Amino acid sequence: MEQYTNQIFGINYSELREMLQNHFGGGITSIQYEVTGNKVSMPGICGEYIIPSIKLIKEKTSETVLIFARRQLKNTESKQAHHYLFLGQRGISVPKLYGSIIDGNNCEILLMEYAREITDEHMFFSSEKNIYSFIDLAAQLSSVVPTLEYIGLIGKDMGGKSDTRDWKTWMPWSVHILGKVWKLAGSDKLGKELKELCQPGPVLTELQKIAYAMIKKIGGFNIGIVHSDFKPNNMVLLPDDDKLALIDFEDIIIDTRYYDIARFLGAPDILFKWDARLRDDYINFFIKQCGIYGNKKLNHEILKRELFYIWYTRSINLWEWLPGEYGGPSYDFWPAGKNIHERCRNLYTLLNALIENMGKIKI
Repeated sequence: MEQYTNQIFGINYSELREMLQNHFGGGITSIQYEVTGNKVSMPGICGEYIIPSIKLIKEKTSETVLIFARRQLKNTESKQAHHYLFLGQRGISVPKLYGSIIDGNNCEILLMEYAREITDEHMFFSSEKNIYSFIDLAAQLSSVVPTLEYIGLIGKDMGGKSDTRDWKTWMPWSVHILGKVWKLAGSDKLGKELKELCQPGPVLTELQKIAYAMIKKIGGFNIGIVHSDFKPNNMVLLPDDDKLALIDFEDIIIDTRYYDIARFLGAPDILFKWDARLRDDYINFFIKQCGIYGNKKLNHEILKRELFYIWYTRSINLWEWLPGEYGGPSYDFWPAGKNIHERCRNLYTLLNALIENMGKIKI
């Protein structure tokens, strides 16, 4: 049998065999797989993947598994194997981890159960069943009680990254970006709609006051494990039962506990991704699932207000919506807009929602 090799991942046959033996409890007499150079880059997932089909031959049985290997594109990215292990052991829905390798470039290669990726968020959310599965997964993660060892691992990852979210830095930056948006709009660089919206006057001052005041407000919320990029493109469907599972933990941090779901359930009606008339039903379901997973009894109105405050605090930093020409992210960051016209349109929609809802913020 030809040994499986790939210049990107450099997966060694003996290491692969040892990992699979350890995972399946030994007894594997041979490993057969397709020799393939196929690699894919999945939307929303950082890294490249190789997907071989592997058949494990045992003494009396055989088992076919699909695995993918992930190699980080930068050696500064957070290692992820410990997240899959810790969360999987606590019943969080994640793909099975067969093993991991740290290669000569200090990059992590994960050998995992292959699961079907979700590439179309709009299509995914068109199913009410999927929406509830999504909320359930958020409740699972927010109910996890981390060990001190796990908190230390997260802290180690956070300490090595320059872009870790810190509200004491994030909110003053938000004040700066708001001023920059007003200046650009006033110079007629962001289009007619934003120029009309960003008139000189008290609105900018009020938004900047809110941004600064939210440092204290958000610091008073309960903390927990936060994925930070909780969305369908960072989820997969497991092969056995199509159960929704979470992946891509490179940005996991300790933060305000309900940050992940607040980006959805906390958004005002104009930006609500689902049927806004069902918001209270969705929140009640989230409360119910948190009670099941974490034995926590949450108050609906208090949680609803907290979700809105978290959404507002996160959204008032407008940097990612700035056109690339004026200091925003490159247009490779397509969720914010693929060109200056899309960015300005999305920026207008978000800023208008922030202005219309700023009266709900009590500072």
